[in-house]
Amino acid sequence: MYKVSVLMPVYNVKEEYLKESIESILNQTFSDFELIILDDGSTNDIETVVKSYNDDRIAFYKNEENLGVSKTRNKLLDLAKGEYVAFQDSDDISYPARLEKEVKFLDENPEISGVSSWLETFPNNKFIPMPKNIKAIDFLGGCLFSQPASMLRIEDFRKNNFYYNADLTTSEDYDLWARAVKVLNFANLQEPLIKYRKNPNSLYHRSNKKAVEIDKNIKNELLQYLVGSEKLQKEVLETVTNYYQKKTSIFEKIISVRNEWYGYEKHKMLVILGLKIKLFKYSVK
Repeated sequence: MYKVSVLMPVYNVKEEYLKESIESILNQTFSDFELIILDDGSTNDIETVVKSYNDDRIAFYKNEENLGVSKTRNKLLDLAKGEYVAFQDSDDISYPARLEKEVKFLDENPEISGVSSWLETFPNNKFIPMPKNIKAIDFLGGCLFSQPASMLRIEDFRKNNFYYNADLTTSEDYDLWARAVKVLNFANLQEPLIKYRKNPNSLYHRSNKKAVEIDKNIKNELLQYLVGSEKLQKEVLETVTNYYQKKTSIFEKIISVRNEWYGYEKHKMLVILGLKIKLFKYSVK
């Protein structure tokens, strides 16, 4: 059995992008993985590209019809045989040591069920920082766990029956994390481990109005769960306590304001139930 199952859903991606993505996984410093590629009914010749690589670690599957992103990701999760699963979008590029660093972190931190990292957007080469430790209350400010760079302890998700909502065509990752964070722990490595292709034609950007409404519903459901719960009271207490140890705005510490890169604007944003409040400019490298 492989240590890691790398899961790659594919749909009508440019062939040169797909090659770059596949090769970034095959050239990892960590080699104990399988790469499962699932073509969700593409109209271009994805199969020829995949089968041009003579590597026994690659497993290729095809949906008989286009199922959409959520159902395709769920099928990939069921196909995975590894202890950990890592997501790799078919137009992104993983840093060479990405899998090695994420496996090491999960091996050394058994209480963590999912790890991700910062992103480097390209071709503009900007960094998207993510907070190191994520509380449930923090997800009220947006999706702070990046799916393109994520690695999960798959057994923790399976035993809690955490899968993608098949009815969602966007924000499906945010919805999954917002449900899972109620019982599982997440963290972000404080460095970029993946090059995230900034694509204005992506499903999220093309469905922006719908995505905002879905995000609002996710936040509302999470808020309803947190209100009055011991988990929320504990997190608020920790947040306020940390304020006295760090020179950080009390406003920020109490409500856990985080960076939301809405439209890739470099601003600090507070987002609760769909209401966006721009706070101040945030410098990036």
